Amino acid sequence: MESKIAEDDLRKEKSVVLEEIKSNDDDPSDHVFDLFFRTLFHNHPMGSPIAGTEASIEKLDTKKAKRHYRELLKQKMTIAISGNFNYEEIFGLTKAKFSTSTVAQNIRQKPTGYHNSIIIQTRREISQVHLVFGIPSVEYGSPLRYRFSILNTAFGGGMSSRLFQGLREKEGLVYNVQSFIDLYTDCGVTGFYLVCNKKNLKKVAQQLKSIFTDIHKNGFTRAEVELAKTYLSGNLMLSLESSTNRMLRLGREMLYLKKISSIDDIVERIRSINESQINALVSEYLNPRNYTIAAIGPITQKEIEEIFTGIAV
Repeated sequence: MESKIAEDDLRKEKSVVLEEIKSNDDDPSDHVFDLFFRTLFHNHPMGSPIAGTEASIEKLDTKKAKRHYRELLKQKMTIAISGNFNYEEIFGLTKAKFSTSTVAQNIRQKPTGYHNSIIIQTRREISQVHLVFGIPSVEYGSPLRYRFSILNTAFGGGMSSRLFQGLREKEGLVYNVQSFIDLYTDCGVTGFYLVCNKKNLKKVAQQLKSIFTDIHKNGFTRAEVELAKTYLSGNLMLSLESSTNRMLRLGREMLYLKKISSIDDIVERIRSINESQINALVSEYLNPRNYTIAAIGPITQKEIEEIFTGIAV
């Protein structure tokens, strides 16, 4: 709360952040997601890299940093605590340190105008191709949130998932494959990421088409959905063994929902979902036609377009 943000300290930290940006740009497994978000969200701030750019960091000075810091301290705050503590003592300290008569409220611009396009960064010096396929989903507070978590798990969230079994376990076509779901206050993103040798790209595309075709034709089975539900519930319970995870859950729930859901309630909501509710999401959210694709590796835009436009079902 009493940070000086001294000029010399800021200069050193800017140097560290610039090195972090360079390191991220050099790592295709990280940078491919920057390309993906930039393409999906286009000109919205959600598409900007969290660390900033070399140009934005270079322009930052102590005057701008202090002004931004003061504005942050005026925002509504949620303070989440987990562990062995005295509540009255903590409450007194936070009230003394964080209370302010001026509370500002930033107006957030909801993302719109998503772009389902393809972006490529050709890098001949690496041997593998890193690919992200993604689509907008729902926000954190959506009643469909747990259905999406189950869909994500059954599709590519574990060793028994369709993607892992179809691309790695049975065919050995990829080094890594996993689906993901990111939920925010007013938007969400879901998709999958894979890494493979360039020579396997056509076989990967053929196998993806087979996976998507089967899911669209037959849906996920009851056994797959039940396994995904057990996986999610089990991971939730295991996460509670960490005080850090407890703290993060409390903070996230208050920030997004303004309330704390009990663990029993969450588990019950997960258990109440059936396969028909999951399969109802397939046509819109597991549709290759709608995916934004980002790729980094020894490939070209034309090659990716020719190979992966054929996976549509």
